[in-house]
Amino acid sequence: MLGSLFKPKWQHKDAKVRLQALASLTPESTELTSLAESDPDQSVRVAAIERLTHLPLLIKLGKTNDSTVSSAAQARVASLIQADTRQDAALVEVFAWFKPYPDLISALAQNPKRDVSLRKLAVAEIRDQTLLLAIAEQEASKDIQFQAASQITDLATLQQLERTQGKNNKRLRQLLKERLEQAQQLQQRQASLEKLCADLEALGKTGQWAQDKTRQRVLAQAWKQQLEIGMIPSRLKQRFLVAEQDFTTRLQAYETEQAAQAPLQANFEQCLQEAASLHHTIQQQPEQLTLDAIDQSLLQLQERWVQAPRLPENLQASLDQRWVEQFMALTDARDAVASDLQALAALQECCQQAEALRASDKFLQAKRVTDLQSQWTKLKRPLHLREAVASLEQRFHQAISSLTARLEKQAVQRDQLLQGLQADLQQMEADLEAEKYGEAIDLHQQLNQALTEDLDLPASEVARIKRRLQAATPLILELKDWRRWGTDQAREHLIETAERLERDELMDPQARAKEIKALREEWRKLGQMDPGQQRKQWKTFDSKVTAAYEVSKQYFAEQATQREAHLQDREKICAALEALHRDTQWEQADWHAVQNSMNYQRKAWKACGTVGHKEWKQINQRFNDAMDALEAKLAAERTQNWALREDLIAQAKALLEQADLAVATAEAKALQAQWKITVAARPKDEQALWKQFRAPLDELFARLKSSRQTQRSETELRIEQKEQLCAQLEALQTLSGEAFAQASKQAESLRQSFNAIRDLPKPVWQKLEERFQSAEKALQLKRTQLRWQSKLAELDQLAAESKLRKQATDSTMDLASNQAEGEKLCLQLEILMDVATPDAFRQARLQYQVAHMSESMRGLKEGGDVRVQALQLLKVWYQLGAMSAEAVASQEQRIDAVRQAVAA
Repeated sequence: MLGSLFKPKWQHKDAKVRLQALASLTPESTELTSLAESDPDQSVRVAAIERLTHLPLLIKLGKTNDSTVSSAAQARVASLIQADTRQDAALVEVFAWFKPYPDLISALAQNPKRDVSLRKLAVAEIRDQTLLLAIAEQEASKDIQFQAASQITDLATLQQLERTQGKNNKRLRQLLKERLEQAQQLQQRQASLEKLCADLEALGKTGQWAQDKTRQRVLAQAWKQQLEIGMIPSRLKQRFLVAEQDFTTRLQAYETEQAAQAPLQANFEQCLQEAASLHHTIQQQPEQLTLDAIDQSLLQLQERWVQAPRLPENLQASLDQRWVEQFMALTDARDAVASDLQALAALQECCQQAEALRASDKFLQAKRVTDLQSQWTKLKRPLHLREAVASLEQRFHQAISSLTARLEKQAVQRDQLLQGLQADLQQMEADLEAEKYGEAIDLHQQLNQALTEDLDLPASEVARIKRRLQAATPLILELKDWRRWGTDQAREHLIETAERLERDELMDPQARAKEIKALREEWRKLGQMDPGQQRKQWKTFDSKVTAAYEVSKQYFAEQATQREAHLQDREKICAALEALHRDTQWEQADWHAVQNSMNYQRKAWKACGTVGHKEWKQINQRFNDAMDALEAKLAAERTQNWALREDLIAQAKALLEQADLAVATAEAKALQAQWKITVAARPKDEQALWKQFRAPLDELFARLKSSRQTQRSETELRIEQKEQLCAQLEALQTLSGEAFAQASKQAESLRQSFNAIRDLPKPVWQKLEERFQSAEKALQLKRTQLRWQSKLAELDQLAAESKLRKQATDSTMDLASNQAEGEKLCLQLEILMDVATPDAFRQARLQYQVAHMSESMRGLKEGGDVRVQALQLLKVWYQLGAMSAEAVASQEQRIDAVRQAVAA
C-alpha cells in the first residue's frame, strides 16, 4: 500500500515531467502504452504514440475520435509498416491512412511478401504507367499482374506488355486484347466525331440548301447519340457547336432571302405553269379553245411577265430563258392549229344557229332550214380535229332532224288549223241564222284575231275566209250594241249585291271575302263580253265591294299580325339553334345540355302557330338547316363516342390475357370510369354494346375473386411456415452444452428461411418479425452467457496456478513490488466494475482516483465492454508473482468480489 504512494516520473502530475520520462520507457512497455492510451495531456499521448511499435495498439489509437491523436497514430503506423509485415490483414481495413504516402504505396505494391489484399489496394492507387508496366512484367502473382495491367491506359505500354507477357497469361492476354480493341474503337470513334464535325462544316457550300438542311438534322441526331455515350473531347464539342451555329446562321439568311423572293418567283412560276397548261390544251384538246382566246391568253401572259417585279439577275436569267422557250413553243402550237380552229369556229357557229332555231318557239320557215343545210355543206372541215368535227356533225344532224320533224308537224297543224277556221266560220254563220248572237259575236272576234297571226296558211284560203267575215260584220256590229245594253243591267245587279254585303255585318269574314272575290270575277267576265264604256259603273262597284271588304280586311289583318308574331317566334327558335351551333365549343361540348336544348326548341317549334304560306317555306327550311347542322355535330360525336367505347371493349377483352390480375382489375376499373355516353345511339344498340363491354369485365372480376380465395390459402400456408420457424428458433434456447453450441449455428439459416417467406399482410408480418427477433435476442443472450461462463472457467484455472505462484518464496523487494502491483490492479478492477473497496484501502482508492486514474478510468469505460477489460486485468493479477500470505488473502477477497461483479 505504501509502495503505491511513491510514483515514478511517468506518473508525475506535471505533463512536462511525464514528457521527459518517455525517453526512459521502452517501446513495448505497459507504461508507454498506458500513456499513449490514457494520458490527460494530448502532447504526452502524441509523444508516446511516436515511440510505440505495437501496431495493433497504434491501429486502435488511429481510430479514436481525437483527431490529433488519431493523426499521430496513423502517421506512426505508416512509418512502421514498411518493415513490419505481421499485421497486413489489419492494415487492409485502414488502408486509406496510407494514400498520402506514394512511396509507401509503391513499396507495398511491389513487395511480394506483403498480403495480397493489401497489395491489390496499393496497386489500385498507382497511376504511374511505367511502374504499372514493371509490376505487370515482373509480378509472379497473376492476380496482381492482371490488376496492374488493367490500370494501364497508354496504348504503347499495353502493346509492349502484350509482346512480353501475352503468351504466359491467358487472362492477361484476353485483357490486353480487349484493351487494344477498346483503344481502336476509341480511335474509330474519334475519327467518326471528326467526320461529323467536318461534314457539318461543309454544309451550305454547294447551294443545295434543302438537302443540307435535312443532312444537318441527321448530323445533329448522330451527335446527340454520341453525347449520350459521353467522353467527347471539349475541343470537338466546341467545333461542332460553332459549325452548327454557323450553318444555322447562313441557313436563316438564305431562308429569309428566299422568303422575300418567294412571292416574286411564285408569280413567274405561275405564268410558266399557265403557259404550260395552255400549251398542253392546244396540243391535246384544241377544240376547247378558239383562236381569239389563244391570242388573248398569250397577250395577257406576256404582259404579266414583262410587268412583274424582277428577281436577282442569276435567278431572273434562268426564268427568262424558260419563258422564252415556253412562249416560242406556245406560238408554234398556236400557228399549227390556227386554220383548223377557224374552220372549227365556222362549223360551231352554223351548228349553234341550227340548235338555236330548234330551241325557238316561233313558227318555223322551211326555207331557213334549207339555207342552213346548204351552208353546212359548203363549210371547210379541219384536218386534225376529227373528234370535234364528228361531234359537231352529230349535233348538226340531230338539230336538222328535229327541225325537219318539226316542219312536218307544222304542216299537219296548218291543215288542222285551216280546217278549224273553216269550221268556226261555218259555225258563226249557223249561229247567226239560229239567232245565237252571243256565240256568233265571240266566234267572229276569234276568227279576226287568228287571221292577224303568221300561220303560214294558203293565201287563197285566207282571202276567202276574210271575205265571208266581212260579209257578216254589219250584222255583228248591230248585235254588239244590243249586248252592251244587257251587260249594263247585269253590272247594276252586281252593284246591288255589293251594297247588300256592305250592310250585312254578321256575315263570316272569310265567306264575305269569297263572295266579294266571286263578284269581281263576274264583273271581269262581263268586261270580256262587252269591254265598252263602264267606267262610271266600275267606280260605283269598286267602292261598294271595297267597303264591304273592310270587315274581312280587318280580320285578315289580325290573322296576318298573328302569323307575323308566330313567324317571329319561329325566327327566335331558329336563331337560338343557330347560336347554339355557333357559340358551342364543340371540342369541349356538354352534349347532354346540347341535346336538351335541341329537344326544348323542337317542342317550342311544334307549339308555334301558323305563318304565311310564302314565309313558311323559308322559315321551315331555316329550322331544318339549323337542326341538321346540330344533328351533324351530334352524329359525328355519336360516331366518335361509339368508336371510343368500342376501343374500350377491345381493351377490356385484352385484359383477359394479362397474367397479373391485380393490375388487370385496376385497369378494368379505370376502363369503367372511362365509359361515358355523350350522345346515345338507339337503345337496342346501346344495350348490345354495354353487354359486350361488361362480359370481359365480369369474367375478369370472377377470376380475381377466385384468385383471392386461392391467395388467401397460400397466405395462411406462409404464415404457418413462419410460425414453425419461430418455434424452431425458440426451441434452440432449451438446449445446453455442446448441443446448444451446435444448434445455435442454425440461427442464420433459420433467419434466411424466415426472410425468404414474403407476401404477407403487414400486421401479421410485423407480429411474426417481432417474435422471431425476440427469439434471436434470447438466443444471443444465452450464447453470451455461455461464453462468459467459459471465460470465467478459464479464470478458475488461472486462479489455481496463481495460488501456487503467489505462495512461492521470493525476495522481500519482489514481494512488496508484487503486492503493490496487485493492490493497484485491485483498485483498478474495483473502480472499473464499481465494486466497494475495503475500508483499509478507501483512502488509497480516493487518492488514486483523484491524482492518477480519473481520466484513465473514464477512458477505459468509454473504450468498450468493461467486463472484457476487467478480464484482462484479472489475468494480469493472476500472473503476478509471490507476495505475503496476508496480502494474498486480502487481495483474493477483493478479486472474488470483482469476479462476482463480472459474472453477474
